[in-house]
Amino acid sequence: MLESQTEHAMPRILDTYGLTYAFTALLLVPALFIVDRMLIETFSAAWLALVSGPFLLGPAIVFALDSKDGARTCSVRCAVLSPLVAFSGVTIVFVAMMLLLPVLSLVLEPENFGPISILFVALVVLLASPMVLSLVSRIREGLSIVGLVQIVALVIVLGMVAWVVVMTFEEGRALGTLMKKGNVEHFIGAFTWYLPSLGLAAGVWRATELV
Repeated sequence: MLESQTEHAMPRILDTYGLTYAFTALLLVPALFIVDRMLIETFSAAWLALVSGPFLLGPAIVFALDSKDGARTCSVRCAVLSPLVAFSGVTIVFVAMMLLLPVLSLVLEPENFGPISILFVALVVLLASPMVLSLVSRIREGLSIVGLVQIVALVIVLGMVAWVVVMTFEEGRALGTLMKKGNVEHFIGAFTWYLPSLGLAAGVWRATELV
């Protein structure tokens, strides 16, 4: 039941990307809603755990479920790669923002919100699409305990992405009615910046087979 979910000699970057995206989103989105409902937004251990914890735990879960290796190897992989993935993901976000924000600042005007919404949706769908590849791969490999856990996570987060797409085109800026402005920015940033960057970092580090 715990046989390898991926028989390739070199792990597929997009497959790890899709799984990391899914498990991190599964932790991050509820955490953002919990943060939004805190009575006072202050820097605390709870706030820090809710905001940053998913970026460490998401990749760790993916590596822990990489059952082609034994429990000891997976544990070492989690301990070594998870911090590297989190640090690399933050670096990718920082570099991407440095390169793209000057351009985005020129087009982020009220009269451009319509086309920008379409661009945002297209970008979210594109960045989330590797999850579909991961899902198809798990279904083709047959049922197992690990595979079922991964399938459930992928299906739930694909549903989240679909929900974001629908909410984006709802009248009255529906996304902005769900939580405070700062948290909405984190929510949108998750699907356009944080999750893709973390997924890419996880895929590359896993493909190196460092551990």
